[in-house]
Amino acid sequence: MANHNKHDTTPLHYFKQQFMKRVVQIVLVFFIATFLVTEAKAQYRQKVFFLQNYNNAPYHFGFLLGMPIMDYSLHLKENYQNEHHAGDQFPASFGFSEDKLKEYQIVNVESHTTVGFSVGVIGDIRLSDYFNFRFSPTLSLSSKFVKYNTLLYDYAGQPLTDSLYRVESHDQLATFLEFPFHIKYRSKRYNNIGAYLIAGVNPKVHLGNFYKIPQDKNRPMVLQTNRGDVAVEIGAGFDIYNQWFKMGVELKFSYGLINVLKDDVLINDFIFNTPLKEVRNKQLQLCFTFE
Repeated sequence: MANHNKHDTTPLHYFKQQFMKRVVQIVLVFFIATFLVTEAKAQYRQKVFFLQNYNNAPYHFGFLLGMPIMDYSLHLKENYQNEHHAGDQFPASFGFSEDKLKEYQIVNVESHTTVGFSVGVIGDIRLSDYFNFRFSPTLSLSSKFVKYNTLLYDYAGQPLTDSLYRVESHDQLATFLEFPFHIKYRSKRYNNIGAYLIAGVNPKVHLGNFYKIPQDKNRPMVLQTNRGDVAVEIGAGFDIYNQWFKMGVELKFSYGLINVLKDDVLINDFIFNTPLKEVRNKQLQLCFTFE
């Protein structure tokens, strides 16, 4: 449900930066701790090389579990803060009637970062001693919404509130069906651990239904985006070879190549699309693979 907090003016990007730093720190600590523990155990017992011929197989399969951190990359119009918009473009559900609200300004726009869940299957084809081709159809679920800090004016030109008034679009369930194609470069194994890099493209389809309740003045209360997208992806990780399977821990970044902002007469003058020039999907994902 849309809500507001007119006294909360702390920039959201500050919390985003702190959150992303914390995620990276946790991942790095996990990588280092796993490596050190594995090596410490190896010093006190005879080394056993698991799955010695695993990388010589022409193909293999597996599955993945991930924690995607989804976000929008918002490209804003130049000088959007200086534009005054008619009061009838402001959502009536926030309680400001048109006979009181003459116009408003948007002074800040920020996308909200969310953590979701993804599951998929893996098909891996050996290309050479160090290169593999991977196809990993994945279903990713999360949610997205955008915050707008606004200034509201009555017909006398006076502010209607004593501070910035925050408007939030409704949560949009972001359910993506993804079809990533990756090239994987593997290092030589060090005992039962091997590092790797991946890069590729990820065509994806948003399965959500955009034009549905809730609406305001017959306009949807979520940021409207197109369903199709193609992202470029890069990442790194390491494989841990066990007796029966190989486990991978991977961190990858995805950035959309397509402007997914919907161009629609119904919504172009509505608050959620008015200040935006381009919208692109981006995602950071911590992924665990089992093959």
